[in-house]
Amino acid sequence: MKISSRFRYGLRLLVDLAMKYEKGPLLLKDIAECEKISKKYLEQIVISLKNAGMIRATRGFKGGYYLAKPPEEIKIIDVYKLLEGSFAPVDCLDNPDICSLIDNCPSRALWARLGDAIRKTFENLTLEDLKKTRWCMDEKT
Repeated sequence: MKISSRFRYGLRLLVDLAMKYEKGPLLLKDIAECEKISKKYLEQIVISLKNAGMIRATRGFKGGYYLAKPPEEIKIIDVYKLLEGSFAPVDCLDNPDICSLIDNCPSRALWARLGDAIRKTFENLTLEDLKKTRWCMDEKT
């Protein structure tokens, strides 16, 4: 199972914003440079994060992006749901009608257990937890 680059990059962007929380907005070009991510790709992710109320933006000379809430209030599970979607590693968990073996599938319980493990891993983590291990945006003070 793979986690999408959309979630991975979105999470890295949010952690960078958490590193500078209450220190002013960050330019997307600086985050892109720091994270070695395409600015155009980050622009697409930012739209979802703004629409969900996780981040805000200001225009002008000292403009940029910043967290809408403190890092300890932004849960990784919410970021995952927004950018990744379902925790189900296989489609039949969310849409049982697509599989004719749903009642007799020998591996369905395994997939459900895997989805639960992913959810449980993310449910108690916040951006505050992740920012403790971050270094990139910390260098750009």
